[in-house]
Amino acid sequence: MDDRSALHSRKPWLPLVVTLVLMAGLGGWVGWQWHVQEARIHAEQAQRFNLVVNDLETSLRERMRAYEMVMRGLAGLFVGSDTVSLEDWTRASDQLQLQDFYPGIQAIALSRHARADNLASVLEKMRDGGRNVRMYPAGERAEYLITDYIHPLDWRNRRVLGFDLMSEGTRREAVVAARNIGTPMLTGPLRLKQETGQNVQVGILLFLPLYRVGEPITTLEERQNAFAGTLHGAFRLTDLLEGVLGSRSKLFQIQLFDAGAPDEPLLMGRAPVSADASFRRTRNIYMYGRSWQLDVASTPEYEAILTRASGAFNLAAGLSAAVLFALLIGGYLYLRERALRNSQALGAQLQEREARFRQLIEQLPVATLMCDGQGRIELANQSAAALLGSSAGLLAGERLGRYVPGVLSEAAGGQRLETSNQESHALREDGTPIPVSLSLTSFNRDDGIHHLLNLVDLQQRKRDEERFRNVVEASPNAFILFDQEGRIVMVNRQTELLFGYSRQELVGEPVELLIPESMRKIYLEIRHRFAQEPESRRLGENRELFGRHSDGRLLPVEVGLSPLRSGEEQLVQAVVIDIGHRKAAERRLRDQANELVVANRYKSEFLANMSHELRTPLNSILILSDQLRQNAAANLTEKQVRHADIIHRAGHDLLQLINDVLDLAKIEAGHMQIKPEPLNLAELLAELTSGLQPMAEQNGLALGTRIAPDVPVTIVTDRARLQQILRNLVTNALKFTEQGFVDIHVTCKPAEQPADEDMLQICVTDTGVGIAEDQHERIFQAFQQIDGSISRQYGGAGLGLAIARQLAEVLGGGIHLRSAPGQGSSFTIELPLRLAATTEIRTLRPFQLRGQGGGVLIVEDDADFASVVAEVGQSHGFPSTVCGTGQEGLEALERDRFAAVILDILLPDISGWQVHRVLREDARHQGTPVYIISCVPQPHGWSDDNSRYLLKPVTHSELERLFVDLARQEASPTRLLLVETEPERRRQLHEHFERLGYRVTDCQSSEDARLAYAEHAFTVLVIDFDLPNEDGLELLEALDRLRSLKDARVILNSRAPLSEKNLERLRRYSSVALSKTEGLEHMEDALKPAVAEAEAEAVALNMDEVEHPLLGRRVLLVDSDVRSIYAISALLDEQGLQVVPATTSTEALERFDEDAFDLALVDMALPNNDGPALIRQLRNDYGCQVPIVALAAGADPAVRDQSITAGADDFLFKPVERAKLVELLRRCLGRVDGPHESP
Repeated sequence: MDDRSALHSRKPWLPLVVTLVLMAGLGGWVGWQWHVQEARIHAEQAQRFNLVVNDLETSLRERMRAYEMVMRGLAGLFVGSDTVSLEDWTRASDQLQLQDFYPGIQAIALSRHARADNLASVLEKMRDGGRNVRMYPAGERAEYLITDYIHPLDWRNRRVLGFDLMSEGTRREAVVAARNIGTPMLTGPLRLKQETGQNVQVGILLFLPLYRVGEPITTLEERQNAFAGTLHGAFRLTDLLEGVLGSRSKLFQIQLFDAGAPDEPLLMGRAPVSADASFRRTRNIYMYGRSWQLDVASTPEYEAILTRASGAFNLAAGLSAAVLFALLIGGYLYLRERALRNSQALGAQLQEREARFRQLIEQLPVATLMCDGQGRIELANQSAAALLGSSAGLLAGERLGRYVPGVLSEAAGGQRLETSNQESHALREDGTPIPVSLSLTSFNRDDGIHHLLNLVDLQQRKRDEERFRNVVEASPNAFILFDQEGRIVMVNRQTELLFGYSRQELVGEPVELLIPESMRKIYLEIRHRFAQEPESRRLGENRELFGRHSDGRLLPVEVGLSPLRSGEEQLVQAVVIDIGHRKAAERRLRDQANELVVANRYKSEFLANMSHELRTPLNSILILSDQLRQNAAANLTEKQVRHADIIHRAGHDLLQLINDVLDLAKIEAGHMQIKPEPLNLAELLAELTSGLQPMAEQNGLALGTRIAPDVPVTIVTDRARLQQILRNLVTNALKFTEQGFVDIHVTCKPAEQPADEDMLQICVTDTGVGIAEDQHERIFQAFQQIDGSISRQYGGAGLGLAIARQLAEVLGGGIHLRSAPGQGSSFTIELPLRLAATTEIRTLRPFQLRGQGGGVLIVEDDADFASVVAEVGQSHGFPSTVCGTGQEGLEALERDRFAAVILDILLPDISGWQVHRVLREDARHQGTPVYIISCVPQPHGWSDDNSRYLLKPVTHSELERLFVDLARQEASPTRLLLVETEPERRRQLHEHFERLGYRVTDCQSSEDARLAYAEHAFTVLVIDFDLPNEDGLELLEALDRLRSLKDARVILNSRAPLSEKNLERLRRYSSVALSKTEGLEHMEDALKPAVAEAEAEAVALNMDEVEHPLLGRRVLLVDSDVRSIYAISALLDEQGLQVVPATTSTEALERFDEDAFDLALVDMALPNNDGPALIRQLRNDYGCQVPIVALAAGADPAVRDQSITAGADDFLFKPVERAKLVELLRRCLGRVDGPHESP
């Protein structure tokens, strides 16, 4: 050893010299050999690469040839059979095992050829067997090639079924070439229908044409005629090439180009061929009509294989051997010295680590003991000493079993132990047991097995668990703790009491034991969701939950679930609340609520029955007393008329009392319906004061209104209810005021808080008797008055103020009272101030032309009143244009001319007088009639020849008279109904009659004629006898049943002469028969009597017809109460109407079937609810086209809606008032020559 050390010390450079000499010699020799062989190896590699490319080209051609053979084999199946079913196709294609023997093909499919003339039959044949084949894309083409069968039938290939291959240019080009040549043809690059949005590849199709068996295919024309379809294979080029290359795919850079697009690579996902590759070849491949360019280059992997096969590895090995040999000699001494130095360093590090380990053990907060294999303690930290009541020095050398008995009993045989978080007991120095959690780890040392023991003090946790257990036991609710498997871990005493099981019977059992069978499925779903999202939740709020008692009965409960973690174990805490007592209380409340509902229903039924029973006789009393006080026959004395008037007023008072009681019942039941709408407050007050002014004048009182400037012109509220409140308050004020005044003052009250609304205040102040403060609340109670003398002196039932306050509260406000005896009273109504949007006031829909006469311009900002005026004008044949502002009215006057203008003075933007002045200054409108309807009184000294002034409120009869007068001023051409089936003759007749001055309504069929005749009245009817479904005489009979033709001129056109029987049928009418071959001049001669009659009728109308527009009309009156029939018939007789009564629906249908009527009045309260049913029968089964008006006692909107739904045109409440009945008759029947339509 000393000699070697001396040698090294004398010649330390020797290993380096030897290494360099060997490396230089061996390196030079190996380098020369490598240079000589490199040229030969490169030549061999280039030749081998060329052979590989040739093999690749050959493989590709052979693979495509194999696919051709596969398709030709399948083609034999179709050549040998006229029809091939899906089963035959599936059996034949399955035997090919394409994916096993012919990898790379995506699908093989059969497509059938069709032309436009046989497409439907081909598709029907393809659908044989219940297959739902749908061709796509849709469209008309000369030829179709529809994919019928495909294999394999996976999810990609299913998308191809029904695809028309001729719908796309690339596919169509290949199909046509294959068909014309008769050989397989490839398509250009395309995207296959099987492709999805992922891993998209360029695809190609190989088409093999199929020809019908037995037909010649020698020439091009023969092949085209015999063409039956194709078999085609679908290829994804990347997958195809991968199938050809197999495992060699990664050894070459390959790219394929089509001659038609040499710049677009066909192999998607492959990078372009690198120009830096060591080997690269290009081949032009022509197959099946396509020319491809195949570029192949070597990859680093392929070149690495060639390098490993050459001598390059030997060169590296020689050089490596020389280097290793030199390093082995030179590094021996160096490695020996380094090993000695490392050994000394490792010893020092080990000592340092042991010191750190002991220090760490001492600092641990957990009691730690380390002992040897015999169980003697070698090391104890301060935490262990404190826990065991000793010192670290005293613990060293003691046996571990003294302090932790039995912990090492299993390690007696020298086995290693592993224990983690095991609960046990340790003994202190004085023998006191301590609950601990111990973790034991064994490890090997040179002298044998040693053990490391960690002890965690559990005294505090045990005390907490005891407190928790006491809290749980003291809980008034059942407490259940179960694990994730649903097994019960812990329960409290309340659980035993609630479910009837003992604690021992429940612990360890599945919690389903406490759940009814019907709810266990729901419980499993809840437990599954809770396991996924462990968070506190409460069950039983939205659904009823039940627990199961030990005796099987169900317990209504609510359950709260909370997650609870105990160490690594996830538990679920369930708190179950017994809600049986609460459910019983709820049942009692429900029973009481049901009893209240029944009682309320009985009350509503009683009020409804009483309303009907009271209104029915009251209807007759009011109608007949009104007739008596009118004294139309002048055969009653003045005293008798006065008595009739007293009866009529008393009946009205009784009716008002009935209405007040019903309103009060609706409000208390919460059934009062509110309909907010824009209204002009000034006009509402003007209408109210004008109606109550006679009462004020009779009592010698001044009645006035004041509106503050800041009050908006238009507000949004329920017009009818506000008017009812004001009428009750003002009527009371007039009634209880003997002298002085009654004042209505309107102001605005700003909101006190930003979140509050502005309030509208209407204060009704009087100078009457006043009310004591202690009576302020009492007078707002129903049927309550200050004392009995009030009703005796002033009358009333004490309902007005109660209804007024409750209506105000329904509208969102209230009523307040300030009053004292002898100082008058001040009732203040406060309502939310809601403004109408601009579009609500100004944007009114113009009424379209529905009758004769020129258009009427209505300039009115009250949308409701404008609508009423427009409807009345429409019923008289005047279309309307409605403008909500004066500026809009001026713009309309500038654009058009109108038959008349209806104008309001108080408009939102400009004054109505300004509109009137501009209108009269325009020469086009100087003669236009103007009707001013306003709440502003007519100025003194104002006059205009073509203007008329009406003060609001106006009655419906005044509006009717306005349009009757206007109609007399308008020229009204005679109406003519033309029924002709031939279009050209109908056009000629239409033009001819219009030149003669007729207003022509032409119809092509008898159905159209019926509808037109039901809607309008015609003076002349020109009917084609040769109708398709019935002859012209049958149509005349049907029209005569709808409305008599006795006043109409009838002309019947026919191609052939009429028979004697038909002529006899025609003589029933004022008619003439003409041949279609005669000229139009004969038509003009036949119309002359009709023209004369129309002129005579117009003269009669101008003289006296306006006064009796309803004379002779027939009315069907259906009512089960004979008193109502008598009373209403009396009113109808006054109007010149002929009444046909009926007391049952059966009798009404018989009367309607026997005779023609102009109007039907039907009581909704017929026995067995026959009123709506009768209306429906008249409309649907009997084809009733005349207006039907429903009658009902009471103003219930539900009854009105029911009648309108059944088919009624209008509604009339009982008791029937004469004015309202006359208004309805004029609305429904109107003038004889006016439009005859339902409202």
